[in-house]
Amino acid sequence: MTTKADTEPPKGRPKDPRVDAALLDAAIEVLNESGWAAFTTTAVARRAGASTASLYRRWPSKQALAGAVARHIALDELGGIGTGSLEGDIRELLARKRRILETATGPALLSLMGQAPHDPELRQILHDDVYLVVRDQLEALTAQAVRSGELDGPVDAARLDVLTLVLVGATLARSVFLAPGPATTPTAARATTSSAAETELQLLLAALPRRGAADG
Repeated sequence: MTTKADTEPPKGRPKDPRVDAALLDAAIEVLNESGWAAFTTTAVARRAGASTASLYRRWPSKQALAGAVARHIALDELGGIGTGSLEGDIRELLARKRRILETATGPALLSLMGQAPHDPELRQILHDDVYLVVRDQLEALTAQAVRSGELDGPVDAARLDVLTLVLVGATLARSVFLAPGPATTPTAARATTSSAAETELQLLLAALPRRGAADG
């Protein structure tokens, strides 16, 4: 049974953004609850109260839908950073990355990342919709730092690639290998996360050609 919002509009009219949002929210919920193995277009459409036909008009496969989820998470959380300083911008970027993984979107993104090595289509989608989004954001922040005089010059492409991998990978790896034990208190977990984030920030800043950093 389809909902009123799921009724197909006349040809040529734009799709209802409310249905898009409902499908993306449902996709995140299904991934969080069941992981990639149970992530099907049927399950997502049913959770959203929409039809699979409505879903397929937007995304041709479950991999494409997963990519839309990843891009939605990345763009929604990482855009619009502008604290006025390079250190502040990167600190905010790291804080938003942590927020992604600590909220309801975290398990969904981890599930997609874990499946990507086994699914070439999904891997390419995540490259385009997560890796390149983060890289573009980092490139924009460093370009602004060059204009403001905080960096001596543009960051070369190879360094941007590595720094992007650090930004994407460090928190993901920590969530897998260094997850808090059952006896860890919330206060202790927050302190550990804060310390790791500060270390990551300093490593990233040290890798950038900051003005005066090589003096003396």
